Amino acid sequence: MACIPKDEIKRKSFHLLSLLYVFGYWYLPKNIVVKGLAIAMTIVILLEYIRFKFPKVNDFFKNNFKGFYRSEETEKISGVIWTLSGAFIAIVLFPNKSMVFASLLYLALGDSAAALVGKTIGSHKIFTGKSLEGSFVCFTVCFTIGLFLFNIQFALIGAIAATLIEAIPWKLNDNFWLQIINAGVLTAISSVLIWTK
Repeated sequence: MACIPKDEIKRKSFHLLSLLYVFGYWYLPKNIVVKGLAIAMTIVILLEYIRFKFPKVNDFFKNNFKGFYRSEETEKISGVIWTLSGAFIAIVLFPNKSMVFASLLYLALGDSAAALVGKTIGSHKIFTGKSLEGSFVCFTVCFTIGLFLFNIQFALIGAIAATLIEAIPWKLNDNFWLQIINAGVLTAISSVLIWTK
C-alpha cells in the first residue's frame, strides 16, 4: 500500500485549522466571524506581500514551513488566502447557516480526505490530480456530514453535488470555489426540496 506523502499530511493537517472558523461560524454571531475572517485575510495578505517583497523572508518561509507550501506557491499566493476568502464570501452571500456550515465542512473534511486517499491509492484517474478513489471518499465524508444537518435525501444530493464540484479541475484555487459553489448549490436545491429532518 502506498504511503501518504509527508508534505501532503502537513498540508492537510494545517488545512484542518480551518475548522476553527468553521465551528466558530456555527456557534458565534455571524458578524463576529465575518470580522474575524476579514482580519485574518488582511494579516495573510500582508504576510504574503512581505514574503514576495523580501526574498530572504520568502526563503525563511520555504525553509521553515516546507510541506505547507506547494512548490508552485513559493512564488505565488498560498492557498490560505483562497480558503479564507472563499469562506468569507460564502458566509456573506448565503443566509442559511446549515447550508454554509455544510459547505465549509465539505472543504475542510471532504476535500482533505479526497486528497489524502487520492494521492495514496488513487489509481483510477478521472482528471489531473483527481481519482475515483478520492471522489468516493469525498462523497462518503460529505454524505456523513449531511446526515447530521439534513434529511437523508438532501444529504445524498448535497454529497453528490459536492463530490462533482470537488472533482472539477478549477483554474483558480479550488479552496476558493468549493465553499462558494457548494453553498450556492445547496441553497438552490433547498428551494425545491425539503431539507430539514
